[in-house]
Amino acid sequence: MEEYRRTVEAYAARHENYLFHNEGNEHALIIFENIFKNANDTIRIAANNLCNSEVVDRKEYVEPLIKFLDNGGTLRILLKVAPDPSNEELKKGNCLYRALFNHEAYKKGAIQIKSGEGKCFHDSEHKEIHFCTADGHMYRIENDIVERKAICNFGDEVKTKEIDDLFDRVFDSVHHIVNLGVYFQ
Repeated sequence: MEEYRRTVEAYAARHENYLFHNEGNEHALIIFENIFKNANDTIRIAANNLCNSEVVDRKEYVEPLIKFLDNGGTLRILLKVAPDPSNEELKKGNCLYRALFNHEAYKKGAIQIKSGEGKCFHDSEHKEIHFCTADGHMYRIENDIVERKAICNFGDEVKTKEIDDLFDRVFDSVHHIVNLGVYFQ
């Protein structure tokens, strides 16, 4: 795992156009951590509901994302479904949503979260996919959402622009805003 981490860190730091394969929670954490650490402007995330302690509520995910926001970044999240307010994961101290809600960027509108109310992104074979992009050149496309298998690249401007354009069209057409105050007030 350390060799994978070192390789990912090197490619991410150089914004190298190289296709990585990513399998499982630990690989996903390494990829997300490096996307967040190397992003400066905008991160886009398309996911189910971002309520899981295996990846998104871990410090390796939350801390670099918060640091990105500390540095003035913008975060846009499109969920398949808004989290259920009774979900026990939301009550944990290390919950991603709690960290986002308590961040100044949320109050300033630099964090936007919407729900597609059951609608999601699909690949050409009609399988549900989740993805994350950053700064117009980094992406992680999860093409097996159960096993968390994905492809990733830290330097592909063409593919990332294609994904960003799709995300923005859908995000801008969705009107269901997720208000984190419902969960933490």
